[in-house]
Parts: sequence; structure tokens; C-alpha cells
Amino acid sequence: MDKLALNSISDSKSRSNRKRVGRGTGSGTGKTAGRGHKGQKARSGGNIRPGFEGGQMPLQMRVPKFGFSSRVSRSTESINVKQLEKVKNIDIENLKKLGIIKKSTKKVKIFGEGKLLTKPNDENIKISKGVSFG
Repeated sequence: MDKLALNSISDSKSRSNRKRVGRGTGSGTGKTAGRGHKGQKARSGGNIRPGFEGGQMPLQMRVPKFGFSSRVSRSTESINVKQLEKVKNIDIENLKKLGIIKKSTKKVKIFGEGKLLTKPNDENIKISKGVSFG
């Protein structure tokens, strides 16, 4: 059985198309090796970070920012009347147990047009005009 020698192993891809830069003026890519003359990009290690615009205010800082996250809205939720039509006891703890609101919710607003079986007995539950009882 023949043993494979390290010098007989070959790579499947050919490397003949690779350009060898900086190997004399006759090679076509000699002398400056495609880097042009002088300047930061001509130096070794002379790369600039992505988004750098030469001291000009970068685009990501020029573009106006938008959006706002209210701290109040993290602890408040709104519920449609249709979700509560069959609920008898409407208070914050019961709504959390039923999975209608999140556990971190402290205030609730009931909106929409419809009827509720009972009036909520919690001061942290507000009701819109379209909600009726009975």
C-alpha cells in the first residue's frame, strides 16, 4: 500500500489567478502596489473605521433620532371590552391570573363598545364611555 507524501497532496482550487502585488514595476502592480501615492490608505495599517468621514459629522450622527419609550406605558395596559364580557370579578389580580394582562401591569383602561357583567371594584381600572353594565 502506497503512503501519501505531503508533497503529493494538492489543493483542488488553483491559485494561479491570484495577483502578486508589489513585485517590481514590470508586473503592472509594482511600485505603489495599487495603493496610489502617499496618504493614510497607502501606509501599512492605515485603515479608517467604517462610517468615518474624515472629520465631517458622520451620517449616523447627522440623521435625526426618533422614537420614545414612556416609563408610564410599561406599567399600564388597555383591554377591549370583548375580552372581559364573561369575566365576573374584574380587578387587577384576577386579570393577571386569567392571563389577560402582564404581571408587571399596575393600571388598566377598558375601552370599546359593549357590556360588562359587573362594575370593576378597583380604582386602578379606568373605563371608557362606550362600556355599559348589566
